[in-house]
Amino acid sequence: MISLLSCSNTNQLADFCALAVPSIWGPLKQQSMKRTIAFKQFCQKVIKATQISYACIVLGLYYIHRLRSAYPYIHASIGSEIRLFTTALVLANKYLDDNTFTNKTWSEVSSIPISELNIMEMEFLSALHYNIHLPHDQYFQWVGQCQQWILPTIMQIKAQTNSTPTSPLTPTMKRSYQDTVDDHYQTQLVFFYIVINIINIIIFFLSTSFLLFSCFFGFLGSYACFFTGNKGAPFRN
Repeated sequence: MISLLSCSNTNQLADFCALAVPSIWGPLKQQSMKRTIAFKQFCQKVIKATQISYACIVLGLYYIHRLRSAYPYIHASIGSEIRLFTTALVLANKYLDDNTFTNKTWSEVSSIPISELNIMEMEFLSALHYNIHLPHDQYFQWVGQCQQWILPTIMQIKAQTNSTPTSPLTPTMKRSYQDTVDDHYQTQLVFFYIVINIINIIIFFLSTSFLLFSCFFGFLGSYACFFTGNKGAPFRN
């Protein structure tokens, strides 16, 4: 028996998502085969580019399920499955993973403008009442429910892959370099400006202190010379 938890094939996961998302959110009234294929290709693109884990995918699907439960009367529109799936993966990635992709990266992968993605993320969180935690037992119950969707798909694709060569994976995005370097650069830049400002303050303080001490000791020297000169004047020849 093939388990969803052991599924690591990108094409299998993409086929599963292309089947699961419309099943959860609701199919379009006029869902064409062309649209279904386009969404499956989108899932393949996102999963291959990000190499996101199956756990994030399952959790993202659960968020879509919760959103549908909160708004059962919303009709699915053309293109809504792409935006829903992307936003759900953004939330799942931020909740489960330590090293997460930035919204800028998700925008580049999904071709959704970052301004719209930020708005969708906040609206999604608001609809979930900012509670994106899934208890351990409920997670595995949800996996079992997803298992009913993916098993026929995996069996079919496995039979096809035994007779056809697999296609090479597309280059993956290196989050450890692309996103992290930008964050580190910005942090280092801010730290550099803070250090420069502190150094300038110290230099100003030292310069001011040196000037004050110079004036003070100059005044003391002038006063001492004046006092000594006046006192010694009567004894001069």
